[in-house]
Amino acid sequence: MRLAVAVPLALAIALFLRGAWRLRRARRPGIGPGRLAAAAVGFTALAVALGDAMHALGHALFAGHMAQHLLLVSVAAPALLLADPFAATLWGLPPRARRALGAALTAGRPLRRALAALTHPAVTWPLYVAVLWLWHLPGAYDAALRSAWLHDLEHGLFFGAALLFWWPVLGPAPRVAPAPHPGVRVAYLVLGALQGAALGLLLSVQPAPLYASYAGGAPAWGLTAAEDQALGGLLMWSVGAAVDMAAVLLVVSRVLGTPAFLDRSVGVREN
Repeated sequence: MRLAVAVPLALAIALFLRGAWRLRRARRPGIGPGRLAAAAVGFTALAVALGDAMHALGHALFAGHMAQHLLLVSVAAPALLLADPFAATLWGLPPRARRALGAALTAGRPLRRALAALTHPAVTWPLYVAVLWLWHLPGAYDAALRSAWLHDLEHGLFFGAALLFWWPVLGPAPRVAPAPHPGVRVAYLVLGALQGAALGLLLSVQPAPLYASYAGGAPAWGLTAAEDQALGGLLMWSVGAAVDMAAVLLVVSRVLGTPAFLDRSVGVREN
């Protein structure tokens, strides 16, 4: 893994673990097993998605690149938000930085208002859809594979857009706005799932490959470029839709008054 990726990831993990340990030592509300498990899944998915092996596979196969994106969007982002890491990460910071960030997020401050606006469903949904579709345009996609910095930007935007997309559904701290109505969250998730499914289906049924970058890589894996593209589209359609539908069931279970496991152990709750 490149240092530009490894260092920020290691720092994020270290801050989270240090903060969780300090909260426990201070006998404050700590991080339960469910949240620790969610954080472990999220950080592991990030490490795998951005690691050298997956990076090489994503350059060789379209399906490999789709697996990389799904790890970022459908595993790492929701798992880390389920871990509700803000309090632990805040306590992992030096005292001066912790106080400054806490003060910046108090009611009425510009940072809090900006975060509330940025995590509103009317912003997060179209932003996520735009990132998803625009980066799969052949010109943008092939350009990202040819340029290291553009490829990093692509993955950063995918992960950032996914964090924002899942935010209104999972409601992690800091809770800067009331949670949307459960019905709104269900519609939001279903429409998001339809976007991913539509793009996956479109890629799967194309008779000719759309991305020139994979013309030479797929045959080395016993696939034609068209078969590789169809497999990648199928992954996007099936895995992405399965995660979105699981989230719909989680929201519906709360409405029906039968909280799911993650609701109890990870701390997803209404404002």
